[in-house]
Amino acid sequence: MVDVAPFTGLLYDERNAGPLADLVAPPYDVITPDQQDDLYRRSPYNVVRLILGKQCSQDTETDNRYTRSAKDFADWQARGILREDDRPGFYVYSQEYTYNGRPYNRYGFFARVLLEEFSKGNICPHEFTLAKAKEDRAKLIRACKANFSAVFGLYSDPERTVDGSLEVVMQSEPLAVIEEDGVTHRFWKLTEPTTLALIAEQFENKKVYIADGHHRYETALAYHQENGGPGSDSAHVLMFLTNMENDALAIYPIHRQIKSPEPFDRDAFLKKLEPYFHIQSFPKNASASVMIATLEEVGHQGIAFCAYLGNGNAALLKLKDIDAVVPYMNADDAEPLKVLDVFQLHTLVLKHLLSIDSTRPEHQQYITYNVRAKESIQNVEKGEFDLAFFMNATRIDQVRSLAEQGVRLPQKATYFYPKLLSGLVINRFKS
Repeated sequence: MVDVAPFTGLLYDERNAGPLADLVAPPYDVITPDQQDDLYRRSPYNVVRLILGKQCSQDTETDNRYTRSAKDFADWQARGILREDDRPGFYVYSQEYTYNGRPYNRYGFFARVLLEEFSKGNICPHEFTLAKAKEDRAKLIRACKANFSAVFGLYSDPERTVDGSLEVVMQSEPLAVIEEDGVTHRFWKLTEPTTLALIAEQFENKKVYIADGHHRYETALAYHQENGGPGSDSAHVLMFLTNMENDALAIYPIHRQIKSPEPFDRDAFLKKLEPYFHIQSFPKNASASVMIATLEEVGHQGIAFCAYLGNGNAALLKLKDIDAVVPYMNADDAEPLKVLDVFQLHTLVLKHLLSIDSTRPEHQQYITYNVRAKESIQNVEKGEFDLAFFMNATRIDQVRSLAEQGVRLPQKATYFYPKLLSGLVINRFKS
């Protein structure tokens, strides 16, 4: 059973704050420095100042990005920039977008979900988290005592009972319409008591699978365990819930940018790959789009990824034997992980051949994640990284199957598109 509850969210008051389109932001972990600057310029009240405040060289223990977020958060509430809603409800949210040339409309709702340990089997993670990111989010939640960005959760509803209730609300005039990066975001409030109860009841026999926001969930749970008593608001976390049976779920691959812990020798590395992969060189200076298209086609036949090696050199790597990874698996690695491209890369290539174990916090400095293949090529050429690996996307059926088995994927195994906007609704802890 998953406890899903309506709540009185904290919302921007556009009469005092300005247009909502100038106030929202992408999730903190996809905001580049240039985007951060742009969001700061859009409005003095943009939510980026709460979720990813700027750092200063003069920062101290008592004056830093987290304390400044807390100060702004309190100030905005006092001045009516943010206001508490007048009655509890669910907040319905849709995102219309185009993916691979087809139009989609992904929709769901924001709710408060009761926190619980993953071991209970009701809330299912699908990937491991990064220690540094959890530390960052923990500092923010301690300072501000609120959820500014929702955890993205999936549930199974083949009969589309919940969808039907949401679609009724979506026929009405939305509270907000925001166009951002080719995505149309719409936002409604659902307050009808019978419908609220019906939706909440639907989750009595469901599981929720975390698609995005594992760090936020784990830090929210840790915060509650450290600070929350019986009846505390911190017992719940802000979550966006959407039906995984809806065909509007798109998963992007996340590519890997690698800085070798040892001096990198391209020819020696290719030699190490030969026992495990069929290696096919791309033409010199092949474009990112050519590599990605080739990788997607080959990926239908088996596990494969592309390695960009610098100076216009790239190779397609096709795995010879799925069981070649077995000798290098950890004792607690689940056998079903072998079917995943990302697991084969992290275990066989990164850990075994490059001596980078992504499960060890001290090794995470050698890996950076990027959804933009062209940018990854540029970063290798600039000398910021020694090589990059381009990946195919993990499938939603793989995510669900492994999550139900309690099997976690390597970090950043999935990139669900489009990202949820932060700032539409905030879950503040009153107690």
